Amino acid sequence: MGKEIEAYQAHTQTGILLNANESPYNVSEKVMEEMVDVLPPIEMNRYPDDECTELRQAYAQVKGLKPEQIIAGNGSDQCLSLVMSTYLDHEKTMYTLSPDFGMFDYYASSYEANIEKYVTNEDGSFDVDDFIQQGNEKGVDLVLFSNPNNPTGHCVSREDILKIVQGFSCPVLIDEAYMEFGNQSVLDQIEQYDNLLVTRTLSKAFGLAGLRVGFVCGNAKRIAQLNQRKVPYAVNTISQKLATIVLKHYEDISIVIQQTTSFRDEMLDKLMLYRFVDFYPSQANFIYGKAENKELLLKLFKEADITIRDFAGTDHFRISIGNKQENEAVLNVMSQYVREML
Repeated sequence: MGKEIEAYQAHTQTGILLNANESPYNVSEKVMEEMVDVLPPIEMNRYPDDECTELRQAYAQVKGLKPEQIIAGNGSDQCLSLVMSTYLDHEKTMYTLSPDFGMFDYYASSYEANIEKYVTNEDGSFDVDDFIQQGNEKGVDLVLFSNPNNPTGHCVSREDILKIVQGFSCPVLIDEAYMEFGNQSVLDQIEQYDNLLVTRTLSKAFGLAGLRVGFVCGNAKRIAQLNQRKVPYAVNTISQKLATIVLKHYEDISIVIQQTTSFRDEMLDKLMLYRFVDFYPSQANFIYGKAENKELLLKLFKEADITIRDFAGTDHFRISIGNKQENEAVLNVMSQYVREML
């Protein structure tokens, strides 16, 4: 009998949604008009471009890469699955952090792989040298973790990431889903290290969670090998066309990123002042916290019709950075929480 698959829970879709780290902003009217114009010529009766040629070219231009270093997928989740299915099976071991993104466990368990976890400090930090030593002692087959970390928001330095890459002979996959909000990316190093892979997404900073577009990036030789195993026609034509348009307006996205990081830093400064709760520094578009009475806190958020991410069985929770009004609503709930705790 195979290993039990770790279930992953989808998110609530009503009220003020600060639980899934989505962008609080839709695309601009200008971009939406371009999207509408591109739809009529699409031949809906034809399969999409399997190579995602225009999409990969547009992403390569934004990130300073070459198209042959990129595979596009149906969200970065599918890209993660592609890498994990390539390097894991019932005799192989994935090495990750605890806590980290729940889909890592989901895919690893679906391939019946063994999972080894390195427990981080409460703020997400960890001893890099010890991480490397323990991983090598266990003889792991794939190293995989998010940076910035989801859920803590902690960001490992670029120098330490490269030390980890150099410390293992097996593939090292860094999930940089939130790196637009940080500044420690190793995406520009993929051609320098044969075992380095990086996943990225358009669901967060780019505000395209509804299109499900992501990428896995690596040196051209390794990407060619992964291409042989990818699911054909994974990214539908509409998603390819619309995502390409958004990528061509990266100047708009950069403004949203700057605003989000500014809001995040302002929110963290304010949240750190509240009693009966702890918050941790973040380089993502969310803030991770620990409450003395999480049951009360969740009750107050629910009454305010605000959904945050609850990590059941712990005192921890995570709040996505929203727009100005949504962030103010969070602060109001926090003030009420403190009043009721007194």
